[in-house]
Amino acid sequence: MKKNIGKSSLFITLLVIMVVISSVIFMPRNNKKAYGVDYITSSAIYSEPKNTIDAIALGDSLVYSSISPMKIYEDYGYTLYDASTPAQKLNESYEFLSRIYETQSPRYVFLETEELFKDLSWSKDLSSRVEYQVPLLRYHNRWKHLKLKDLQKTMKYTHTDYMKGFRYYPQVTPAKKFKKPSDQITTTNLNYLKKIMTLTKAHHTKLIMIYLPCLKTWSIKRHNKLTKLFKKHYPFIDFNMIPTLNINWDEDSRDGGDHLNYHGAMKVTDYFGQYLHKHTDLKSHAADPLYDSYELSLLLYKRKVKETRAQVPNHIKRT
Repeated sequence: MKKNIGKSSLFITLLVIMVVISSVIFMPRNNKKAYGVDYITSSAIYSEPKNTIDAIALGDSLVYSSISPMKIYEDYGYTLYDASTPAQKLNESYEFLSRIYETQSPRYVFLETEELFKDLSWSKDLSSRVEYQVPLLRYHNRWKHLKLKDLQKTMKYTHTDYMKGFRYYPQVTPAKKFKKPSDQITTTNLNYLKKIMTLTKAHHTKLIMIYLPCLKTWSIKRHNKLTKLFKKHYPFIDFNMIPTLNINWDEDSRDGGDHLNYHGAMKVTDYFGQYLHKHTDLKSHAADPLYDSYELSLLLYKRKVKETRAQVPNHIKRT
């Protein structure tokens, strides 16, 4: 009996050692796609010069479809980054923001609250945490690109994104009909919301809640629940309740009402920029030599817009 227990303990110990060593080997040494990184657009934030980002927009695909950081930089000189990934959940937002704080000290974090209504149970959270803590599970496909020299390399981020996390979608798809979404918030989501609140407070960052335009997932019940949840404690901007945005879901969406296209994003970005200008004390970095990389990014961004606009339908060329 004791011999079997000893063998089992030895096996488990060896297994743990193998997993740890393999995880070190499989951990990407760069934030380029060739190194096995899934979302290179959002992970490019790790390549940004240290402490140069004024504000972070954190959340799922609603963020990178709705807010253009470079347009805000062009208009106001503020530096913003869309720290967003497809179907991002609150536990992932928390981990993402924690890593961002290793190199950045944003004054403001705007959290997309649609995430609060996603199905995040404790079991899914546990599975996600295990995957996050064990790179072997997260980057298991990286074996295809492994080279001997990778074993000696230290972590180095070189991939940058001149769109600062924003994704340009010029296509137009008229509005569809959707089922009414649930307004239930899981306990796990509430716990991660509290963690994000605590994290931003510890870093002296002002946390602002937002709900970006979405015909598919928004409802007045969700609006009321969030308003009650954040009342007196955190600012809450529901872009779905701002009539002056004039969102036309037959023209301003790329997929029938789930996400905005470029034309719709410009409406949100204009309002977002005005909010930053009126309600924050951010200063323009436009004339600061330390932000020369933003000037180059702005040139590339404007070129992208100009080249793409020449290829899209006339009714989306209005901005």
